[in-house]
Amino acid sequence: MAVVTDRLGIAIAGRQIVKDVHLEIHDGQRVGLIGSSGSGKSMIARAMMGLLPPGTDVSGTIDLNGEQVVGMRDADLAALRGAAVGMVFQNPGISLNPLLTVGQQIALPLRLHYALSREELGQRVRAMMTRAGLPEELIDRRPHQLSGGQQQRVGIACALVASPRLIIADEPTTALDSLTQRQIVDLLVSLVDEAGASMLFITHDFSVLAHATQYCYVLDAGRIVEHGATAALLESPASETGERLVMAAQQLTLHRGKGDDDGRA
Repeated sequence: MAVVTDRLGIAIAGRQIVKDVHLEIHDGQRVGLIGSSGSGKSMIARAMMGLLPPGTDVSGTIDLNGEQVVGMRDADLAALRGAAVGMVFQNPGISLNPLLTVGQQIALPLRLHYALSREELGQRVRAMMTRAGLPEELIDRRPHQLSGGQQQRVGIACALVASPRLIIADEPTTALDSLTQRQIVDLLVSLVDEAGASMLFITHDFSVLAHATQYCYVLDAGRIVEHGATAALLESPASETGERLVMAAQQLTLHRGKGDDDGRA
């Protein structure tokens, strides 16, 4: 799915959070959006999904394959979510419904968008669990019975099960240890590429972004300050913000130990 935001602005209670953002994601491309906490990354993601809080003022445009998201009716946005655009959230322990089993969580997007028989629904849920690396015996467990890595795999399965053309991953590895982070990133990349979908991967960590994306945008205080091929920006950032994020990633990689695998991914 091709995505273009142009002159995108987001303000809450008169405070400008995002300013004049132009961002492009081409069909089948994995794009990163990187910036420090509070830079406006998640606001851009939520604007693409139509999930901004009430009272938010949005200006500019968000074009998803010819569909204009800014100003779209709630019913049309609801039809878009899950079927055309899937989202992997930062904290699956919060985003997953604690009352639903793994199977019920993954089945929900299919129930909302497709008229499937019980047998077809079960087949698709089990197939998605296999693709996401989730053992079938977890199908009747609830989120609190899973490890952090397993919870995030469920979140990924929920985001991809209805075959959306765009996946938005909003800091999906922040709450995980370094080994599990790499496993989740590898899983996301493989599933997105296998589906031929596009992905927007949001993070504050260049070391994670290097494994997940081909191209990236650097955001600072709500503005894009540079963009280019991820490998090139990681090697030679042009902005002060880019330099700071690259140095932080190098220091984090240097100090990460090998003993932080809890074996529960």
